[in-house]
Amino acid sequence: MRVLGTGTIFDATVAPPAARFCTFPSLVRMNDGRLIAGFRVGSAKDSADEDVHLMVSDDDGATWRMQFAGFGEFPPGSGGRIRGIAVTPLGSRLLASLLWVDHSDPTLPLASPQTQGILPTKVLVAWSDDAGRSWEAPREVPLLPHKGNATTGSILLLKDGRLALPYEAWKEYDDPSPGLHHAALRLSDNGGASWDELSIVAHDPQGHILYWDQRLTVDPLSGNLLAMFWTHDRRAQRDIDIHIAWGSSDGRQWSQPISTGIAGQICAPLTLPDGLVFAAYVHRHHPPSLRAILSDDGGRTWTAAEELVFYEKRGGQESGMGGARAFGDYWADMSVWTFGHPAPLLLPNGDIMVAYYAGDEKAMGIHWVRIGL
Repeated sequence: MRVLGTGTIFDATVAPPAARFCTFPSLVRMNDGRLIAGFRVGSAKDSADEDVHLMVSDDDGATWRMQFAGFGEFPPGSGGRIRGIAVTPLGSRLLASLLWVDHSDPTLPLASPQTQGILPTKVLVAWSDDAGRSWEAPREVPLLPHKGNATTGSILLLKDGRLALPYEAWKEYDDPSPGLHHAALRLSDNGGASWDELSIVAHDPQGHILYWDQRLTVDPLSGNLLAMFWTHDRRAQRDIDIHIAWGSSDGRQWSQPISTGIAGQICAPLTLPDGLVFAAYVHRHHPPSLRAILSDDGGRTWTAAEELVFYEKRGGQESGMGGARAFGDYWADMSVWTFGHPAPLLLPNGDIMVAYYAGDEKAMGIHWVRIGL
């Protein structure tokens, strides 16, 4: 692998104060060749003024322009804000998965310092007929019995034509229980009109191992699914190696997650037409960096000696990476980490473009790297 080019999707250093901290990018290509990047913006990494932007490029990423500047307070007067957006091209339309957060009390952080439960959230879906310039009224996806939910990527188009919406479930803000985490899918067999079927991707019934931030890919040949997880051992109070699980093409059956042997956090896989699996991941241990790695056997083994570092943070070790860490402290760490969330996209010529966020304590923008295999 080699870096073929780099660029900036959104320069947060010259953005208005309410858009200085950008995170959670997604990246897709429309049928007409346009690239669309969606991401969260705010005056801080955790802020009650957060919203989302969409940027579009007509020239393979060389230049970008604003396509959609956000929903604002949603609904007006509610204090609610959209924290995350990930889009899926379906023909000439876009289907968005949205994460709504209740910020009616702007003094409250996203996660309770006492319980680690999160503010009230809703997962919404919305359609656009003009490449994201405007959106039909977002509709809520009912996720009960799960609570404390958050989206974990774009909606997937499965081999049989159904749709799969990925999310994770945790617990509510004032819930004092230890919490039981689920990585899950909601399935739709009617084009997104309803999402009635639940599929559990990964879950430890004892609550000892947490499979955070699932990222999924669909094999373009078999249609089978593959998921990778930032994995945390709650008893040892530390992250463990990235884990991987394999799913059936209908999204209903999943293997037990196993270790990849890769030390990292969020890991976004991409199954390629030649059978290779590409993965872009966050390596927050020293030296803190973003890396790409390949597997030629479906994700069972990885060519660690040939991995590519495509971003490296200067300034030493990241917060919280020095050893065992109290569980509640992870939320504080997340609010100060300055890079992450890689999102890969296969281009028509076989190159891979990865969007990610990076910056410093003053501003974090959205960037891209183009990687040749």
